[in-house]
Amino acid sequence: MRAFPLLVILCLASFHPEVVVAEPLPAPWTDYQVILWLGDSAGKHPGSDAQFAERMKEMGVTAVSAQQDADPSPWTAAGLRFYVENIVNRGLCLKWGSEVRDWDRFVTDWAKNGRPTSALIRGPSLDDPAWQAAALKQMRTVVQAQRARGPLLYDIRDELSTTISANPFDYDFHPKALESFRRWLRESYGTLEALNQEWDATFASWESVVPFTTDEIKARMASGRSQPGQKPDRHEVQQTRFDASTAGASPGRWNFSPWADFRTYMDIALARTLDQLRQASHAIDPSTPVGIEGTQMPHAFGGYDLWRLSQALDWVEPYDIGNAREIFGDFMPRGAFLTTIGESRALEAQRRLWHLLLLGDCGSLVWWSEDCVRWNGPGWELTDRARQLAPVLRSLRGPLAQVLRRASRETDPILLHYSQASVQVDWLLESIPDGSTWLRRFSSFESAHNRMAQARNQWLKGLQDLGYSPRFVSAAEIENGRLRERERGVVVLPRSYALSDREAAELTRFAAAGEEASGKRAILADGSPGMFDAHGKLRGRPAIAAVFPAIASETLCRTATAKPTSTPAGVTSAHTGIVTQRMTADAAAEWKTFMAWLEDQTRAIERSAQTPVEDRVRIHRYRLGAARLLAFERGVDYQMSESLKAQGGNTALETPIETTARLSEPGEIYDLESGKHLGRSDQIRFRLDPWKPSVFAVLKQRAPESEPVLETLMKMAR
Repeated sequence: MRAFPLLVILCLASFHPEVVVAEPLPAPWTDYQVILWLGDSAGKHPGSDAQFAERMKEMGVTAVSAQQDADPSPWTAAGLRFYVENIVNRGLCLKWGSEVRDWDRFVTDWAKNGRPTSALIRGPSLDDPAWQAAALKQMRTVVQAQRARGPLLYDIRDELSTTISANPFDYDFHPKALESFRRWLRESYGTLEALNQEWDATFASWESVVPFTTDEIKARMASGRSQPGQKPDRHEVQQTRFDASTAGASPGRWNFSPWADFRTYMDIALARTLDQLRQASHAIDPSTPVGIEGTQMPHAFGGYDLWRLSQALDWVEPYDIGNAREIFGDFMPRGAFLTTIGESRALEAQRRLWHLLLLGDCGSLVWWSEDCVRWNGPGWELTDRARQLAPVLRSLRGPLAQVLRRASRETDPILLHYSQASVQVDWLLESIPDGSTWLRRFSSFESAHNRMAQARNQWLKGLQDLGYSPRFVSAAEIENGRLRERERGVVVLPRSYALSDREAAELTRFAAAGEEASGKRAILADGSPGMFDAHGKLRGRPAIAAVFPAIASETLCRTATAKPTSTPAGVTSAHTGIVTQRMTADAAAEWKTFMAWLEDQTRAIERSAQTPVEDRVRIHRYRLGAARLLAFERGVDYQMSESLKAQGGNTALETPIETTARLSEPGEIYDLESGKHLGRSDQIRFRLDPWKPSVFAVLKQRAPESEPVLETLMKMAR
């Protein structure tokens, strides 16, 4: 095993940050699991299972994949665990076994043929009782067959979506889906009159209610005409401009509710389906987690409301696009998280896997056996990639990793708003230049160009560079009083176009209480938050206009406390280039201006450890008994794609640096790799490797000299 040092700091601090205490998961997840995804070759050599299993153990693998009701006994007999993959194949992932699996050709032909509404019927519909019954039967059958064999987890489906990935399309106009949609509308609005008023519609009965298609809502945006059935003029749509300061002059043009409500319902349909399948599994095997693989970024299409999904799952393997891993992690503090290893270079895999372990990942999926074994050679030797990965994989199960996994993460009283209603509004506004070609705004494009995602990432990375550990907070959590728990803190509204009345009331109360609280409260925002209600309808004035009146710019950053909004600071979020400025060798002027402003606005939130902002170091803090743990890593941008490739752009952060960490209190410093006691101080100067978290440790008192400090910490974990 190749040894490599880590820098971790253990300290006792007077500042009491928020602590996320994760309840213990079922027994398999007390130790980090390295799972190998098995290709066809593993099953083409009968009688050689034991030899293959030995090669996997040599690599550091602890478990393998098993399809549905496949017998895993050859692997379990050799001491490997397994998980059950892709239990419900038909209907959840249209990439396989559907008539639209060639999505590019499908939408191209649909546009050429006049965009018929008949194509808007999803096959199969998630609301079709026959499909629901078949899916539940499949789930129960597989779980019944596998539960006695002790699986690590059940995977409902990989890369699932209501469309394909997060590609835009107006599914689902199936009669059963429309029936369910209307029932949900009645529950939401109560009366048809209330619905018509919100939608600017004239439906005579509930049975006649149909949602607007994307083309119809774009026709409303361009023309201001309120009724469905309109075809958009491409040039008219492209000339449309949204200006928050003047939009009220033509409110009907910006009422997206007949479209946004349907997008919300499709999010509900997917989350409801997953929860029903999870409950069916738990009824048979309550101890094994149920989840999904290969998820998308927050999006208006595909069913990707990450808050709703988080409430329907026990575990997730997310594609880390648009900060999805951070969002899921904050929404699922008791959940299990895995990642797929697609890197060919061991250093890149090492950096990301340790980063994710620091976030709380409990396992990884190695893609795939075909790249890890020389199937045609004697003895089935490991490939170069597998041999290089082996020490990395073993380190994730080593003593330091075990200590970190048993500690509780600490976060700061800084919350970033997650609003699916705002995601929907943003998609319509960002797709204006596309005109009629909006259907080709594929998720691969969105992951690289979506301005809301860039703004969200800018706020998050900026706060992390300052040494903070912020958390995402959902609209539902704010509505349910999450902000009332805080005497001090900061709420960030990144592109929060839409706010419900309850959200607005809670935010206003939070800001108004700032002067009375023992510590400062502040709201930071870009643009004009709350211009739309939770259904995507333009308000007469912003929901929190008392502190954030409407302005023309969607990127200008502002601050609000108990007093009226401060003078705009002249700093912006997520216009062309500003996010990438952070990743340059010497961050450019606009990024530095933003960071100086952000540091000033958050100054009241104490930092128990910090490094120079220009070093772009991320600090992870934990509590383990009376000890505090901190881990340091370079603040790399981990944007991934569905092809398992990183987006790149991190070159400036891929050289070692000398940096100094300042602690709020002094302590006894230890080097955790060597175990040496380095003295007592409130500063630590060290060399930070760009490919792994780096080391030092601090305790309030010296650790016993009779044992290594890691053993002392492991005793605390027990």
